[in-house]
Amino acid sequence: MRLTLFPTLVGIWSLGTEPSFDQRLYDDLLAVHSRMKTDGSEIWSRQAHDVFNGTLESANQLANMALPWIQREFVGNCGRITQLQGREVVRSNGMEIMPHSDEDECHLQAVYFPNGPELDFFQDFQTQVNQYGPNAFAICNPDWRSSGFGKCLMPWETHAKFWIKPHRGLLVAFDARAVHFQKPYMGNVPFMQVLLNMKVERIDG
Repeated sequence: MRLTLFPTLVGIWSLGTEPSFDQRLYDDLLAVHSRMKTDGSEIWSRQAHDVFNGTLESANQLANMALPWIQREFVGNCGRITQLQGREVVRSNGMEIMPHSDEDECHLQAVYFPNGPELDFFQDFQTQVNQYGPNAFAICNPDWRSSGFGKCLMPWETHAKFWIKPHRGLLVAFDARAVHFQKPYMGNVPFMQVLLNMKVERIDG
C-alpha cells in the first residue's frame, strides 16, 4: 500500500469581476490604507481595522461574491464559514512579504487581487497563474524548507512551494496554517491585495 498523506488544500479562481469594480475597490481601500497608516515603515504598520465591517460598499460587494464561492467550491457541505474579517495590504516598489502563517487570526484565509495583469480566458488558466517571478505569491507545504536548504528532493516529492502570479480578479483560498510569502513587487503603482480571514465551523463533528 502506498499513500500520499496530508495534502495542503488550495483554491484558485477568477471571480470574473469587471475592471470598473476592481478600480473602485482599489481606490476605496487605498483611501482606507492612507487613513490607517502609521509612522512605521513595515507593511503591517497601520491601525487595527476591518474592511468588512459593513461600512465600505465595494468591500461588501467583494464579500458577497467571494464568500459563497469559497463556501461552495472550497469548504463544501461538511463545514460553514461563520465569520469574516479582513484588511488591505498595500506595497510599493521593492516590498516583499516574508514567510508566515495566519493561524492565530483565522482558520481559512483568502487573498483577492484587485490589480495586476489581465487573465486571458482563451489560454490555459493554470499555466497563466502558476508562474514564478517578481511579486509571485508562494504557498508552501509543511516541510517547505527541506528541499531549499541543501537537502535532496525525494523522487516522490513535489516542489515545496506552489507559485502564483497575481492577476486582476484572482481569488486564492488556503488553510491559514499554511506558510505563505510573496516575492518583492517591482512596479510604480502601489500593489494591493485584500485579505479575507475566515472562521470555519465543522458540521459533521
